Amino acid sequence: MEKTVYFDHAAASVTAPEILQIFQTQSMRYFANAEAVHGLAYQAREALKRAGERISQLLFGSRDYPVVWGNSATELFRVLASFRKFEFSAASVLEHPALLTNLKKFTSAQLLAVDNCGTVSGGSGMSICDVFCMHHVQSELGIIQETARIFQSAECRCRMIDAVQSAGKIPLDKAADVWVISGVKFGSPGGAAMLLAPDGPFTDELLAHAEACRKSDYAVSRVSVPLMLTMAAALERSVVNMAENYRRVTEINSFIRQNCVQLDILPTLPDQVNVSPYILNLLLPHQESAVVIRALSKLGIYAASGSACSAESSTPSPALRALGVPAKKAYRALRLSFCGENSMEDAGIFISGLKKVLKNY
Repeated sequence: MEKTVYFDHAAASVTAPEILQIFQTQSMRYFANAEAVHGLAYQAREALKRAGERISQLLFGSRDYPVVWGNSATELFRVLASFRKFEFSAASVLEHPALLTNLKKFTSAQLLAVDNCGTVSGGSGMSICDVFCMHHVQSELGIIQETARIFQSAECRCRMIDAVQSAGKIPLDKAADVWVISGVKFGSPGGAAMLLAPDGPFTDELLAHAEACRKSDYAVSRVSVPLMLTMAAALERSVVNMAENYRRVTEINSFIRQNCVQLDILPTLPDQVNVSPYILNLLLPHQESAVVIRALSKLGIYAASGSACSAESSTPSPALRALGVPAKKAYRALRLSFCGENSMEDAGIFISGLKKVLKNY
């Protein structure tokens, strides 16, 4: 049987067997309703508290960052967007659609333009806002934003970093008040968390608001204690192996880049752009990426299109269009995303499969 090659980890990463074992063990131990008043519920809540401190310590070197649990980053974006003390928001045009859709709920949502390299110049030209939301690593292109510099030039009451594509992979910027992470991006079977700065201007109020969203408004789901404990374990595994994983995916990324150049396939962004090695966005010379992806999948190779296929959607990727990429060209974007479990063997299989697909396109 041929080996399966999975290069779509920016969407959902592989869960290691030892992490699945932890999930099974925690599910058998913390099966009870954590919101009850009996002893098992108190044990579950105490376990959640320890898991939150564990995540805080792993990401920031301190146990003092309070955690709001969620089943997905999108769910936590909804919590933030429904906070009544926030009326005016700002974000870049490159934010994830799940975040941008929720920001539309504010009285005013200002979108900041980017240059043709996807860089947000800063917030000096924007209006005063209540919350400024900024991705650390862009989910489609992998651009790493200098969030501290961007926030420094903005007049905002609260700063939020979407750390979904960076948590457990690269060190996080502490210059914010709120961070959102997603477990499926670093090898957990699920779960998400919103971390709040201990001295943040709205930390206590956001904690109370999140509690009301769950228990009074029923706007978010009940917390799965086993899932959150497993997410903490998966994050620890990623952080412990961060340096080695970074080295490995950098090697894979470079190998694929070099071989793709020989096939007239170039990176979407110029080399000088600061990009996470975990994400590689490529432009095919003339083939539509969705067609290529379907052909690759028949060979057991799985990747993602940088935009929807024009045969299936009339709208190309908003992220690529924001960079000034023509619509026709945007349909040719191919996104590869890696994890520490990938190998150079995977990279070689991908290049061989891609050559076959392009030959028969």
